[in-house]
Amino acid sequence: MATSEALNILQDIKAATFKNAAPLPHKEEVQAQWQGLGFLVGGMRLVSKLGDVSELLPMPRLTSLPAVKPWLLGIANVRGRLIPVIDLHEYLQVPTTLPFNQWRVLVVEDGDVVAGLVVEQSLGIQHFLEDSYEENDSSDLGEFSPYVSGAFRHGGRVYHEVQLKAILRDEKFFDVAQGNQEQL
Repeated sequence: MATSEALNILQDIKAATFKNAAPLPHKEEVQAQWQGLGFLVGGMRLVSKLGDVSELLPMPRLTSLPAVKPWLLGIANVRGRLIPVIDLHEYLQVPTTLPFNQWRVLVVEDGDVVAGLVVEQSLGIQHFLEDSYEENDSSDLGEFSPYVSGAFRHGGRVYHEVQLKAILRDEKFFDVAQGNQEQL
């Protein structure tokens, strides 16, 4: 009889537990999110798809190159690979707003083309609701315009989505020689 009494007590506990248990929360609708790497150039908040940036580095040691445009800072040895390092401020003709010690290099690869793009500051991984994206007229963004497709709004801030690989595809990117080519 002790066994059946113990079973009755356990069944009473089970019934009381289910009677007093809080209900499961309702399944909330999940909103799709977009993730990107945020950064500053000329004080402008920008973001690029996570897959477009293969690496984020502090400013590496650079070897300068003769007779190149001022936006090509030099080449850097990154894990045995030589990559050109481009100052996006000079390239896009925007002033810098933060000191050099905060600058970072975004390594971007597009097929066989690889480059380090210097930005003022990394803002880390940013998360946006996909429905906060707005395609916009980027004509008011100056030299950024050809590379900006839209913007995300979050917390009262605007993050312009920049297509970093488009910079590597631009003809201007490959025109690095300083001065008159006929003299060479």
